[in-house]
Amino acid sequence: MRKLLIILLIPLIVAIGGAAVYVAVNATEGDTLDLSDYFEISYEGFNNSGTVSIKRDDESLLNDVRVIMAARREAVIKDKKVTDDDFLRFAAGIEAMPDKDGSLKNGDEIAISYLFDEELSRRLKINVNSSEAVYTVSGLSNAMPLTVDDLFRDIKVSFEGTSPDIKMTIYNNSTNPLIRMLNFAPVEEKERYALGDVVSIRCFFNDGERLHDNYYIDARSEDCVRDYTVEGCGKYVTYASELPDSAVKQAVKEGLRAFVDANEYGVRVFCEAHLVPVYINQQATFRYLSPNIEEIYFKSVDPGEAGKSGNDYNELDLIYKVQITQADGVTCPCHAVVRFSNFKLSSDGILAYDMTEPTIMSVSYNHSSIIKNVITKYEDSYSIEKLELSRYR
Repeated sequence: MRKLLIILLIPLIVAIGGAAVYVAVNATEGDTLDLSDYFEISYEGFNNSGTVSIKRDDESLLNDVRVIMAARREAVIKDKKVTDDDFLRFAAGIEAMPDKDGSLKNGDEIAISYLFDEELSRRLKINVNSSEAVYTVSGLSNAMPLTVDDLFRDIKVSFEGTSPDIKMTIYNNSTNPLIRMLNFAPVEEKERYALGDVVSIRCFFNDGERLHDNYYIDARSEDCVRDYTVEGCGKYVTYASELPDSAVKQAVKEGLRAFVDANEYGVRVFCEAHLVPVYINQQATFRYLSPNIEEIYFKSVDPGEAGKSGNDYNELDLIYKVQITQADGVTCPCHAVVRFSNFKLSSDGILAYDMTEPTIMSVSYNHSSIIKNVITKYEDSYSIEKLELSRYR
């Protein structure tokens, strides 16, 4: 009878033992990680331009994964290939992704999908609920839109200088907090501008700068452009016709004051004329005698040459015929050039110039040398006009 009882109990004991082992091994397999529980969904920005913010609750997620990890350590039958780092790596790899972001408005629905390492979850015997979650956007406040006109309303573009050497300055006088932080600059910046030039000014910003302080720019940066015409400045004289006769007559008169010392050029002139220079006590004694205006040329620099080293914007070259004499009474005719430069016309049409320090630029016995020095060598960089001398005598 006892032997029969033992035989009957053996299957029951095996069954109970197997059940105990199964329970020990799979004690937590019924505990499912619902991934949506570990992510906080919120919204930022303003209505019609909102974005979704997803923040993972790392603390709660790690705590729940550690509970499962501890249960696996207590299991009667353990998977020796599974380590604690595998559990931590599984938790770190869980992500949430929205189906859309940006330009959100209140009432929009966004679907959040969850990503995790499925193969690792099976190895760790972790049940995962990764069902997509749907949320409704709410709580976005309304931002005030700014039009292109709004952006440029308090932008001042100032031009200073003399054409074609005008400089531009852009002033952002807006009190709007968003507009104050934006960059306004020429689409194609130039070093200098001329009267009548049209300058396109653009408001540069990226999508991150489009929204700020309850204001929203209701246009793309490439569409935020305004044209400004260079005006309100003076200009350098570019044609002889812009010089009044009175100014040229004054230049002819003032040029005479340059003939105070012939010694600088006397030796050269006498040598060119094949005459013998005379010295007294080893000092030259050359003097000018009664210079008379001979020719007048007006030169205006070509646009492509403006601003280059050594180039004036315009030049009035006065060629005088004058006698040079020395101590023995021998005289020699020569040609001398006096130059005045940079005649300007104000925005009101008033001519401005400086004739306080007339200077002789070149002197030669040969008229052809003078023409070469002041005319021919400038032909590639200046427009040259010869004035009618009879008007200025």
